[in-house]
Amino acid sequence: MTQDFSVYFWGVRGSHPSTGPEFVETGGNTSCVEVRVAGQRLIFDAGTGLVPLGEAISASGDLRPILILLSHYHHDHIQGLPHFSPLYAKDQILHIVAPWNIFQDRVWDLLTHASSHSALAERPGLRARRRTMLIEGGERLWWNTESTTPLQVGSDTGPVPPGWIEIQTYRSHAHPRGGSMCYRVTHNGKSIVFATDTESYHGADQGLADFARDSELIIHDAHFTPDEYRHPLYSRQGWGHSTWEMAVELARLANIKQVALFHHDPSHTDEQMNAIDQAARAAHPGAFVAREGMHSIIQRADPPPVETPELTP
Repeated sequence: MTQDFSVYFWGVRGSHPSTGPEFVETGGNTSCVEVRVAGQRLIFDAGTGLVPLGEAISASGDLRPILILLSHYHHDHIQGLPHFSPLYAKDQILHIVAPWNIFQDRVWDLLTHASSHSALAERPGLRARRRTMLIEGGERLWWNTESTTPLQVGSDTGPVPPGWIEIQTYRSHAHPRGGSMCYRVTHNGKSIVFATDTESYHGADQGLADFARDSELIIHDAHFTPDEYRHPLYSRQGWGHSTWEMAVELARLANIKQVALFHHDPSHTDEQMNAIDQAARAAHPGAFVAREGMHSIIQRADPPPVETPELTP
């Protein structure tokens, strides 16, 4: 079995989906990234990109447990869940890990509790077994679908058991209303980091830099252009999002090999995204704009991202 990380981008937009011919190349679905490693499947966020991912999983007949790692509860990160087809498969087990905060209760009931009076809970045919874990940030989790208890809270210092994947968590407080949870997934000494809806600081976010240090890939928020962020009349400072320059600065500071620019403004056209991609690549050889349908493989030889026209289960 290959030990490579395979990363599939199913949704790369932020705020809301984008529609129209000027957005086709980059894609219009909201936040959703699939990671496959060591025979396991993990999913970052549950935006509208989760819908086609669910259709692909169902078409494959794969009923292995699924782990969804939510960054936070803003609608562009959860709106795909009610339409995630594995939720309706009776033999499917779905684990959801998400940050605890005072704003999550009503949304969490909607998404996870079959006993609640909510639109999702009352949907006919909702047969998957759902298991949930709320986290504060700073936890160390272990994941292995071959175990009878596939998701466990690991020890603070002990080694990861053979065959298990390590998931570390870090809460970024820069995003409004409770911040956003960042995740670091490690297997066989290789790591990828998911850090969306985070806003950097002058000199980069030192806490996030330490968390992501020496990873092979960071998927980093790059919602605004530098000009939008610093606009004299409509400054976006304090909105909880970064620019591509901030993402690249952090990657340099933390010795990260590749940085996928993510959570694109829904108004940014393919022409604008191509310009951002060109500027980012000039600033950092491992930087690239994440696009819907892109497939990146992290191998021992650390190749550049590989784009494929279609995602297959």
